[in-house]
Amino acid sequence: MFDDEKQLLNSDGAVEKQLRPHHEQLGRATRFRRRTVTVLLSLAALAFVFVAPALLPRAPSTSDTDDLQSSAGGLIDLTRLFFNALSTDHLRTNLEYYTSGTHAAGANKTQATHTLEYFEKQGIDAEIVEYFPWLNRPLSQRVAVFNSTTHEVLFEALLREDAIPGDPASVDPNNLAPFHAYSADGNVTGQLVYANYGSNDDFNALEQAGISVNDAVVIVRYGKVHSSVKVHAAELAGARGVLIYSDPKDDGYTKGKDYPVGPWRPESSIRRDSVLRHRIHPGDPLTPGYPSTKNSQRIDPDNAVNLCRIPSLPLSYRDALPLLSAIQSHGVAASNISSSWVGGLTSKVIEYWTGPSTLEVNLENRVEYRTVAIQNVVGRIKGWEDPGQAVIIGNHRDAWSSGASDPSSGSAVLLELARVFSELGKLGWRPRRTIILGSWDAAEYGLIGSTEWVEENIDWLRASAVAYVNVGAAVGGNAFAVTASPVFQNLLYAVTKQVPYPHSNETVYDAWLRQSLATSLDADASAKSRPAISPFELNGDTIAFAMHAGISSVDMGFVGSAGAQHSNFDSFKRMVSFVDPDMQLHLAIAQVWGLLAIRLADDPVLDLCPMCYAKDIRHIIRQFEKQMRLRRSASVADSVDMSTAKKLRRLHAAQRQLETNARIVEHDKRHLRSAYGEECQMTGRRRHASCLALRASINDRVSKLEQHFIDPDGVPGHEWYKHALIGPGPWTDASFQAFPGLAAALDTGDKGIVRQREKSIADIIYEAAWFLREV
Repeated sequence: MFDDEKQLLNSDGAVEKQLRPHHEQLGRATRFRRRTVTVLLSLAALAFVFVAPALLPRAPSTSDTDDLQSSAGGLIDLTRLFFNALSTDHLRTNLEYYTSGTHAAGANKTQATHTLEYFEKQGIDAEIVEYFPWLNRPLSQRVAVFNSTTHEVLFEALLREDAIPGDPASVDPNNLAPFHAYSADGNVTGQLVYANYGSNDDFNALEQAGISVNDAVVIVRYGKVHSSVKVHAAELAGARGVLIYSDPKDDGYTKGKDYPVGPWRPESSIRRDSVLRHRIHPGDPLTPGYPSTKNSQRIDPDNAVNLCRIPSLPLSYRDALPLLSAIQSHGVAASNISSSWVGGLTSKVIEYWTGPSTLEVNLENRVEYRTVAIQNVVGRIKGWEDPGQAVIIGNHRDAWSSGASDPSSGSAVLLELARVFSELGKLGWRPRRTIILGSWDAAEYGLIGSTEWVEENIDWLRASAVAYVNVGAAVGGNAFAVTASPVFQNLLYAVTKQVPYPHSNETVYDAWLRQSLATSLDADASAKSRPAISPFELNGDTIAFAMHAGISSVDMGFVGSAGAQHSNFDSFKRMVSFVDPDMQLHLAIAQVWGLLAIRLADDPVLDLCPMCYAKDIRHIIRQFEKQMRLRRSASVADSVDMSTAKKLRRLHAAQRQLETNARIVEHDKRHLRSAYGEECQMTGRRRHASCLALRASINDRVSKLEQHFIDPDGVPGHEWYKHALIGPGPWTDASFQAFPGLAAALDTGDKGIVRQREKSIADIIYEAAWFLREV
């Protein structure tokens, strides 16, 4: 620390009192390391005094940025100018372009070129970055019910979606046949068994009910768990194939009027999806952990660990209805297992039963696999003060159809942000840090474009990335939803309080809070006073950034009417008819996304919150302990002693240290503001150098904290995932869970493994804590 910082720290009685015992606990080697760091920083500061004035990039001059200045330092006027420059007309035009045809992975180079040229037209340096993953395309499909004795075919599925008058997307000649990305090629026959949502718990329930799925064709509903989990669980249970249908109880007529009369899923709608086991690892299955460049070495597909090995197909509920009728009165009534097993087709005069059927079902899925070029588009707006630090904003561009909601609403907003950033540039504004704009390809297959880019650039990302902000499906309804690293909490609340919520007197923050309270199941009183941010449910293109590279990440958008996802009916017409007719939701997410990017790229001191992270970890440890006790009571971990099940003492101690050291960062921020000011605008060279060094230290600590939760060995059984606090684990099918390595250890019932895993995670949290105090 510099001398004046030490003086202020010693004068802060409360902080000094809290920190003294921890300073005394530091070993001799740690004290020597910190003295060495202090000497090096002091030498660097002296060099900076004499050299920096000639080397630092100049900020835009005051005369060039009169419109951006304000008494509050420029941010208020910049926000106003940014909001005023956004245009719903441009957003609509962009959305019309991206929804003008089906643009599946590896088959949308025209749109990649358009995106590149649009960036370049705005004066943004941009390039197309190609990768070469292994992808499949549908050749032929068949689902039929027949009598195995007479060989009479009693029903054959149409496997097509209806044409909707006035909606050109529904009749696009390039629309894909129904299939699953990375499904196994095959032709199988078996009796039919219904397995609800196809989770591991559902298959366990069938076993307990005495229903075998061995050699059967299984039919399950979309929802609750990822499609790959459904197929893999069926595979482990011995099934020959899987049919996944969209039940109206989940997103069809039981929710409201279906398309084209309303926004919900109609009877012929087929939801395409990927069955790549991205919980093992996302990205190209033949280049695990490294980028699929043209000359990359590829493994044999038979050795790819994230592929399912039985065929699967998606179905509409129109095609599913005769299949479910074929198992009616066979096996066990679904309602006898649980009321949650009963779907919405009861209105069609059928009952849900498990089967197996007496009739046979033939599932044919013929697909062709080959290496395909995909195109990411990456733009770069160079920062004026700290160009070596970058804020990355991204959206995937590929879609199963025209993809109005998923992902074209986000693609339309990304282009508009590029245009408006360029317009602000004409007024003299440039971001303090570099802004990277990413338009990813092949996300629908398995987050391939973003994953390959992260794997290729991981060293640069860990050195330079401040944050990644993703908007996949920007507008799918009117409920604002966010998953994010806890460090973003304060910044997200501040930004959403500045953005009007469409057609109301509320802000997005107000609506977000109201919607969160309506759905919250959290008994914590403090959670009821602020909107919900889900810290351990990151998904989409944030996964590689957050859980492989350790980059603090956000994913957000307006959600709700998901009744057309991944079907031909996710169209421009449906969007402007029922979801966002006047593009005001698109405008609102553009304001949130753009303002968040501006704050991250332009704030002198990053408004990222290590204290929020520390407090969230405390809450999550307590929730994890509750799960442990519940699982113990269910005899899952009987050999783990009760003291372990009651309290994770090492984790609690490490969390307290993290929280204590997070106070140092808060103290340093207060000291910077009171002693220097965030802009470091002083004439004395020594004070200027001290201010810049302290500011850089604060920004480095808050933006790189996430990386200190990375375990180089990865999550046991899922080693591509490196985050020690979040990842795929054995206790959840639907999302990622806290402390996945510890959860796996507990399931072994081995006390030694449990203690070792808890200590390993605690050590990682301690290391993160020490990082926060390294000034």
